[in-house]
Amino acid sequence: MINNRRILRLKNNEHLPVIILAITIIFIIHFCNKHDERTANQYMMEDDEKGNPRLCPLYPSTLQGNGLLDMSSNMEWADIEQRIKYVQIGGIYSPSDCIPRQHLAIIIPFRNREYQLKILLRHLHPFLQRQKRSYRIFVVEPFGNGTFNKGLIMNIAFNHASKISAPVFNCFMFHDVDLIPENDYNVYECDKHGPRHLAPAVDELRYFLMYNDLIGGALAVTKHQFMKANGWSNLYWGWGFEDDDMNHRLRHAGYRVSRPPNSVGRYKMIRHEKQVPAFNRLPLGYQQDYDSIMSIVVAKFLVSSLLLFGYTCQLCLTTVCTPSIYFNWFLIVTDCRYTYTYLLSSYTFAGGVLISLSWTVVLLLHLVVHRFKS
Repeated sequence: MINNRRILRLKNNEHLPVIILAITIIFIIHFCNKHDERTANQYMMEDDEKGNPRLCPLYPSTLQGNGLLDMSSNMEWADIEQRIKYVQIGGIYSPSDCIPRQHLAIIIPFRNREYQLKILLRHLHPFLQRQKRSYRIFVVEPFGNGTFNKGLIMNIAFNHASKISAPVFNCFMFHDVDLIPENDYNVYECDKHGPRHLAPAVDELRYFLMYNDLIGGALAVTKHQFMKANGWSNLYWGWGFEDDDMNHRLRHAGYRVSRPPNSVGRYKMIRHEKQVPAFNRLPLGYQQDYDSIMSIVVAKFLVSSLLLFGYTCQLCLTTVCTPSIYFNWFLIVTDCRYTYTYLLSSYTFAGGVLISLSWTVVLLLHLVVHRFKS
Protein backbone atom coordinates (compact mmCIF):
# COMPACT_ATOMS: atom_id res chain seq x y z
CA MET A 1 0.00 0.00 0.00
CA ILE A 2 2.85 2.37 0.89
CA ASN A 3 4.57 1.71 -2.41
CA ASN A 4 1.35 2.36 -4.29
CA ARG A 5 0.89 5.69 -2.48
CA ARG A 6 4.45 6.73 -3.32
CA ILE A 7 3.89 5.83 -6.95
CA LEU A 8 0.64 7.81 -6.96
CA ARG A 9 2.38 10.84 -5.43
CA LEU A 10 5.14 10.60 -8.01
CA LYS A 11 2.64 10.47 -10.85
CA ASN A 12 0.80 13.52 -9.51
CA ASN A 13 4.01 15.53 -9.08
CA GLU A 14 3.73 18.57 -11.35
CA HIS A 15 7.53 18.76 -11.69
CA LEU A 16 7.86 15.21 -13.02
CA PRO A 17 7.62 16.11 -16.76
CA VAL A 18 10.28 18.80 -16.31
CA ILE A 19 12.59 16.38 -14.49
CA ILE A 20 12.15 13.71 -17.17
CA LEU A 21 12.74 16.27 -19.94
CA ALA A 22 15.91 17.57 -18.25
CA ILE A 23 17.31 14.05 -17.80
CA THR A 24 16.53 13.24 -21.44
CA ILE A 25 18.26 16.40 -22.71
CA ILE A 26 21.35 15.73 -20.58
CA PHE A 27 21.51 12.16 -21.89
CA ILE A 28 21.21 13.30 -25.53
CA ILE A 29 23.94 15.95 -25.11
CA HIS A 30 26.22 13.44 -23.40
CA PHE A 31 25.65 10.86 -26.14
CA CYS A 32 26.31 13.33 -28.96
CA ASN A 33 29.53 14.57 -27.37
CA LYS A 34 30.83 11.06 -26.71
CA HIS A 35 30.09 10.06 -30.29
CA ASP A 36 32.06 13.03 -31.67
CA GLU A 37 35.03 12.34 -29.38
CA ARG A 38 35.24 8.68 -30.30
CA THR A 39 34.94 9.28 -34.04
CA ALA A 40 37.65 11.95 -34.26
CA ASN A 41 40.20 10.11 -32.09
CA GLN A 42 39.56 6.87 -33.96
CA TYR A 43 40.32 8.50 -37.33
CA MET A 44 43.50 10.11 -35.98
CA MET A 45 44.79 6.83 -34.55
CA GLU A 46 44.06 5.02 -37.83
CA ASP A 47 46.04 7.66 -39.76
CA ASP A 48 48.87 7.32 -37.23
CA GLU A 49 49.08 3.54 -37.71
CA LYS A 50 49.04 3.70 -41.50
CA GLY A 51 51.69 6.43 -41.78
CA ASN A 52 55.46 6.51 -41.98
CA PRO A 53 57.12 4.90 -38.91
CA ARG A 54 59.25 8.07 -38.58
CA LEU A 55 56.07 10.14 -38.36
CA CYS A 56 55.74 12.03 -35.08
CA PRO A 57 53.37 10.07 -32.82
CA LEU A 58 49.91 11.36 -32.07
CA TYR A 59 50.69 11.19 -28.34
CA PRO A 60 54.48 11.60 -27.81
CA SER A 61 56.16 10.43 -24.61
CA THR A 62 56.99 14.08 -23.84
CA LEU A 63 53.36 14.87 -22.92
CA GLN A 64 52.64 15.76 -19.29
CA GLY A 65 48.84 15.88 -19.13
CA ASN A 66 47.33 18.58 -16.92
CA GLY A 67 50.03 21.09 -16.00
CA LEU A 68 50.32 24.02 -13.64
CA LEU A 69 49.68 27.35 -15.37
CA ASP A 70 51.51 30.55 -14.48
CA MET A 71 48.94 33.29 -15.07
CA SER A 72 51.19 36.20 -14.06
CA SER A 73 51.60 38.86 -16.74
CA ASN A 74 54.47 40.95 -15.35
CA MET A 75 57.18 39.33 -17.49
CA GLU A 76 58.99 41.29 -20.18
CA TRP A 77 59.23 40.03 -23.76
CA ALA A 78 62.99 39.52 -23.40
CA ASP A 79 62.42 37.20 -20.42
CA ILE A 80 59.78 35.23 -22.31
CA GLU A 81 62.08 34.82 -25.32
CA GLN A 82 64.84 33.45 -23.09
CA ARG A 83 62.48 30.85 -21.66
CA ILE A 84 61.19 29.70 -25.06
CA LYS A 85 63.73 27.43 -26.75
CA TYR A 86 64.25 26.21 -30.32
CA VAL A 87 61.87 28.79 -31.87
CA GLN A 88 62.92 30.51 -35.09
CA ILE A 89 62.18 34.12 -35.95
CA GLY A 90 58.48 34.59 -36.62
CA GLY A 91 57.32 32.06 -34.01
CA ILE A 92 58.31 29.05 -36.14
CA TYR A 93 59.10 25.58 -34.80
CA SER A 94 59.44 22.08 -36.25
CA PRO A 95 60.58 18.90 -34.44
CA SER A 96 63.98 17.53 -35.49
CA ASP A 97 63.65 13.93 -34.29
CA CYS A 98 60.56 12.93 -36.32
CA ILE A 99 58.55 13.87 -39.40
CA PRO A 100 55.77 16.37 -38.55
CA ARG A 101 52.27 15.03 -38.95
CA GLN A 102 50.99 18.39 -40.17
CA HIS A 103 52.18 21.98 -40.60
CA LEU A 104 50.02 24.16 -38.38
CA ALA A 105 49.29 27.90 -38.77
CA ILE A 106 47.98 29.28 -35.48
CA ILE A 107 46.02 32.51 -36.03
CA ILE A 108 45.36 34.67 -32.96
CA PRO A 109 43.06 37.71 -33.39
CA PHE A 110 44.29 40.43 -31.06
CA ARG A 111 43.71 43.96 -29.84
CA ASN A 112 45.01 45.84 -26.77
CA ARG A 113 45.65 42.68 -24.75
CA GLU A 114 49.41 42.46 -24.62
CA TYR A 115 49.37 41.00 -21.11
CA GLN A 116 47.14 38.15 -22.33
CA LEU A 117 49.36 37.57 -25.36
CA LYS A 118 52.40 37.23 -23.11
CA ILE A 119 50.68 34.62 -20.95
CA LEU A 120 49.37 32.67 -23.95
CA LEU A 121 52.67 32.53 -25.85
CA ARG A 122 54.60 31.65 -22.70
CA HIS A 123 52.46 28.51 -22.40
CA LEU A 124 51.57 27.76 -26.03
CA HIS A 125 55.12 27.35 -27.38
CA PRO A 126 56.19 24.68 -24.83
CA PHE A 127 52.74 23.07 -25.13
CA LEU A 128 53.10 22.62 -28.90
CA GLN A 129 56.72 21.52 -28.67
CA ARG A 130 55.80 18.73 -26.24
CA GLN A 131 53.22 17.62 -28.81
CA LYS A 132 55.94 17.70 -31.49
CA ARG A 133 53.88 19.97 -33.72
CA SER A 134 55.32 21.85 -36.68
CA TYR A 135 53.79 25.31 -36.35
CA ARG A 136 53.96 29.05 -36.89
CA ILE A 137 52.06 31.56 -34.77
CA PHE A 138 50.35 34.55 -36.43
CA VAL A 139 48.99 37.39 -34.28
CA VAL A 140 46.66 39.64 -36.28
CA GLU A 141 45.46 43.04 -35.04
CA PRO A 142 43.33 45.76 -36.68
CA PHE A 143 44.96 49.19 -36.91
CA GLY A 144 43.51 52.14 -35.02
CA ASN A 145 40.63 52.34 -32.54
CA GLY A 146 37.75 51.45 -34.84
CA THR A 147 35.19 48.74 -34.15
CA PHE A 148 36.72 45.29 -33.91
CA ASN A 149 35.91 42.83 -36.72
CA LYS A 150 37.27 39.46 -35.64
CA GLY A 151 36.08 37.48 -38.66
CA LEU A 152 37.57 39.91 -41.16
CA ILE A 153 41.05 39.99 -39.63
CA MET A 154 41.07 36.18 -39.30
CA ASN A 155 40.25 35.93 -43.02
CA ILE A 156 43.11 38.34 -43.77
CA ALA A 157 45.52 36.26 -41.66
CA PHE A 158 44.37 33.05 -43.36
CA ASN A 159 44.99 34.58 -46.79
CA HIS A 160 48.48 35.65 -45.71
CA ALA A 161 49.38 32.29 -44.14
CA SER A 162 48.01 30.22 -47.02
CA LYS A 163 50.37 31.99 -49.46
CA ILE A 164 53.49 30.94 -47.52
CA SER A 165 55.27 28.10 -49.33
CA ALA A 166 57.88 27.00 -46.78
CA PRO A 167 56.21 25.16 -45.27
CA VAL A 168 52.81 24.85 -46.91
CA PHE A 169 50.32 24.92 -44.04
CA ASN A 170 47.74 22.13 -44.17
CA CYS A 171 46.08 22.92 -40.83
CA PHE A 172 44.79 26.29 -39.63
CA MET A 173 44.02 26.94 -35.97
CA PHE A 174 41.96 29.99 -34.96
CA HIS A 175 42.84 30.60 -31.31
CA ASP A 176 41.48 33.19 -28.86
CA VAL A 177 44.18 35.16 -27.05
CA ASP A 178 42.54 34.74 -23.63
CA LEU A 179 42.36 30.92 -23.55
CA ILE A 180 45.25 28.84 -22.16
CA PRO A 181 45.20 25.05 -22.81
CA GLU A 182 45.62 23.03 -19.61
CA ASN A 183 46.15 19.48 -20.93
CA ASP A 184 48.76 18.73 -23.62
CA TYR A 185 46.92 15.53 -24.57
CA ASN A 186 44.55 17.92 -26.33
CA VAL A 187 46.10 17.36 -29.77
CA TYR A 188 46.50 20.53 -31.84
CA GLU A 189 45.89 18.86 -35.17
CA CYS A 190 43.32 18.96 -37.96
CA ASP A 191 40.98 16.07 -38.64
CA LYS A 192 40.69 15.46 -42.38
CA HIS A 193 37.13 14.20 -41.89
CA GLY A 194 35.83 17.47 -40.44
CA PRO A 195 36.56 20.60 -38.36
CA ARG A 196 37.74 20.10 -34.79
CA HIS A 197 36.70 22.28 -31.86
CA LEU A 198 39.40 21.95 -29.23
CA ALA A 199 37.94 24.05 -26.40
CA PRO A 200 34.77 22.36 -25.11
CA ALA A 201 35.62 22.90 -21.41
CA VAL A 202 36.50 26.41 -20.17
CA ASP A 203 36.88 27.23 -16.48
CA GLU A 204 34.75 30.37 -16.89
CA LEU A 205 31.89 28.05 -17.95
CA ARG A 206 32.68 25.49 -15.21
CA TYR A 207 34.32 23.21 -17.77
CA PHE A 208 30.98 22.47 -19.41
CA LEU A 209 30.05 22.78 -23.10
CA MET A 210 27.24 25.33 -23.10
CA TYR A 211 25.66 24.08 -26.34
CA ASN A 212 26.67 21.61 -29.02
CA ASP A 213 26.97 24.26 -31.75
CA LEU A 214 29.67 26.15 -29.85
CA ILE A 215 32.96 26.33 -31.80
CA GLY A 216 34.62 29.40 -30.28
CA GLY A 217 37.96 29.53 -28.49
CA ALA A 218 40.07 27.16 -30.55
CA LEU A 219 39.01 25.78 -33.94
CA ALA A 220 41.18 23.64 -36.23
CA VAL A 221 40.31 23.31 -39.94
CA THR A 222 42.10 22.20 -43.07
CA LYS A 223 42.42 24.64 -45.96
CA HIS A 224 39.85 22.65 -47.94
CA GLN A 225 37.34 22.72 -45.07
CA PHE A 226 37.84 26.46 -44.56
CA MET A 227 37.44 27.28 -48.24
CA LYS A 228 34.40 25.02 -48.61
CA ALA A 229 32.75 26.92 -45.75
CA ASN A 230 33.75 30.22 -47.44
CA GLY A 231 35.73 31.37 -44.41
CA TRP A 232 34.57 33.67 -41.64
CA SER A 233 31.95 36.33 -42.12
CA ASN A 234 33.32 39.85 -42.73
CA LEU A 235 30.13 41.52 -41.47
CA TYR A 236 30.20 41.30 -37.67
CA TRP A 237 31.57 44.57 -36.31
CA GLY A 238 32.00 44.32 -32.54
CA TRP A 239 32.10 41.34 -30.21
CA GLY A 240 30.03 38.25 -30.83
CA PHE A 241 28.20 35.95 -33.25
CA GLU A 242 30.97 35.34 -35.81
CA ASP A 243 31.57 31.90 -34.22
CA ASP A 244 27.90 30.93 -34.49
CA ASP A 245 27.89 32.12 -38.09
CA MET A 246 30.95 29.95 -38.82
CA ASN A 247 29.26 26.94 -37.24
CA HIS A 248 26.34 27.43 -39.63
CA ARG A 249 28.74 27.70 -42.57
CA LEU A 250 30.49 24.46 -41.61
CA ARG A 251 27.19 22.62 -41.25
CA HIS A 252 25.95 24.09 -44.53
CA ALA A 253 29.14 22.71 -46.14
CA GLY A 254 28.24 19.24 -44.84
CA TYR A 255 30.71 19.01 -41.94
CA ARG A 256 30.22 17.71 -38.44
CA VAL A 257 32.43 19.25 -35.77
CA SER A 258 34.35 16.86 -33.47
CA ARG A 259 35.79 17.55 -30.02
CA PRO A 260 38.09 16.05 -27.42
CA PRO A 261 36.44 14.91 -24.17
CA ASN A 262 35.86 17.61 -21.57
CA SER A 263 38.53 16.07 -19.34
CA VAL A 264 41.12 16.76 -22.07
CA GLY A 265 39.85 19.89 -23.86
CA ARG A 266 40.24 22.04 -20.74
CA TYR A 267 41.13 25.75 -20.95
CA LYS A 268 41.67 28.51 -18.45
CA MET A 269 40.35 31.92 -19.43
CA ILE A 270 42.40 35.03 -18.63
CA ARG A 271 40.13 37.55 -16.95
CA HIS A 272 39.39 40.70 -18.94
CA GLU A 273 36.75 43.38 -19.41
CA LYS A 274 33.74 42.45 -21.51
CA GLN A 275 33.89 43.77 -25.06
CA VAL A 276 31.31 45.93 -26.83
CA PRO A 277 28.73 43.61 -28.45
CA ALA A 278 28.35 43.65 -32.21
CA PHE A 279 25.65 46.04 -33.38
CA ASN A 280 24.40 43.42 -35.85
CA ARG A 281 24.45 40.31 -33.67
CA LEU A 282 21.28 38.95 -35.26
CA PRO A 283 21.98 36.52 -38.12
CA LEU A 284 22.68 38.41 -41.32
CA GLY A 285 20.86 35.91 -43.49
CA TYR A 286 23.85 33.55 -43.43
CA GLN A 287 25.30 35.10 -46.59
CA GLN A 288 28.11 32.56 -46.97
CA ASP A 289 27.69 32.48 -50.75
CA TYR A 290 28.54 36.21 -51.02
CA ASP A 291 30.22 37.25 -47.75
CA SER A 292 33.31 35.03 -47.81
CA ILE A 293 37.07 34.61 -47.75
CA MET A 294 37.02 35.16 -51.52
CA SER A 295 36.01 38.81 -50.90
CA ILE A 296 39.57 39.59 -49.76
CA VAL A 297 42.25 39.89 -52.44
CA VAL A 298 45.91 40.70 -51.62
CA ALA A 299 47.45 42.92 -54.29
CA LYS A 300 51.04 43.84 -53.42
CA PHE A 301 53.87 42.96 -51.01
CA LEU A 302 56.98 44.88 -49.89
CA VAL A 303 59.31 42.82 -47.68
CA SER A 304 62.19 43.84 -45.41
CA SER A 305 63.77 42.25 -42.32
CA LEU A 306 65.70 43.29 -39.23
CA LEU A 307 67.36 41.44 -36.36
CA LEU A 308 66.45 40.99 -32.67
CA PHE A 309 62.70 40.43 -32.94
CA GLY A 310 63.04 39.12 -36.49
CA TYR A 311 61.32 42.21 -37.78
CA THR A 312 59.88 41.48 -41.21
CA CYS A 313 57.65 44.13 -42.69
CA GLN A 314 55.24 43.28 -45.48
CA LEU A 315 53.16 46.10 -46.91
CA CYS A 316 49.97 44.91 -48.60
CA LEU A 317 47.28 46.75 -50.49
CA THR A 318 44.16 44.65 -50.09
CA THR A 319 40.85 45.10 -51.87
CA VAL A 320 37.70 44.04 -50.07
CA CYS A 321 34.51 43.99 -52.13
CA THR A 322 31.06 42.51 -52.43
CA PRO A 323 29.55 41.66 -55.82
CA SER A 324 29.93 44.87 -57.89
CA ILE A 325 28.72 47.11 -55.06
CA TYR A 326 31.70 48.72 -53.31
CA PHE A 327 35.47 48.70 -53.05
CA ASN A 328 37.51 49.46 -49.93
CA TRP A 329 41.31 49.61 -49.56
CA PHE A 330 43.11 47.94 -46.70
CA LEU A 331 46.66 48.37 -45.45
CA ILE A 332 48.35 45.38 -43.81
CA VAL A 333 51.73 45.57 -42.10
CA THR A 334 53.35 42.28 -41.12
CA ASP A 335 55.99 42.20 -38.40
CA CYS A 336 57.77 38.86 -37.86
CA ARG A 337 58.98 38.89 -34.27
CA TYR A 338 60.90 36.26 -32.39
CA THR A 339 57.96 34.44 -30.81
CA TYR A 340 55.21 35.13 -33.34
CA THR A 341 54.33 36.74 -36.67
CA TYR A 342 52.43 39.99 -36.18
CA LEU A 343 49.87 41.16 -38.76
CA LEU A 344 48.49 44.70 -38.52
CA SER A 345 45.49 45.38 -40.74
CA SER A 346 44.03 48.83 -41.34
CA TYR A 347 40.60 49.68 -42.68
CA THR A 348 39.10 53.17 -42.94
CA PHE A 349 35.94 54.40 -41.24
CA ALA A 350 34.53 55.34 -44.65
CA GLY A 351 35.17 51.79 -45.80
CA GLY A 352 33.28 50.45 -42.78
CA VAL A 353 30.32 52.70 -43.59
CA LEU A 354 30.37 51.50 -47.20
CA ILE A 355 30.45 47.89 -45.99
CA SER A 356 27.38 48.44 -43.81
CA LEU A 357 25.43 50.36 -46.47
CA SER A 358 26.25 47.95 -49.27
CA TRP A 359 25.25 44.90 -47.27
CA THR A 360 22.03 46.63 -46.22
CA VAL A 361 21.24 47.02 -49.93
CA VAL A 362 22.14 43.37 -50.57
CA LEU A 363 19.87 42.14 -47.76
CA LEU A 364 16.99 44.38 -48.85
CA LEU A 365 17.28 43.12 -52.43
CA HIS A 366 17.41 39.56 -51.11
CA LEU A 367 14.20 40.11 -49.11
CA VAL A 368 12.43 41.74 -52.08
CA VAL A 369 13.36 38.87 -54.40
CA HIS A 370 12.32 36.30 -51.79
CA ARG A 371 8.96 38.08 -51.25
CA PHE A 372 8.40 38.31 -55.03
CA LYS A 373 9.08 34.57 -55.50
CA SER A 374 6.74 33.61 -52.68
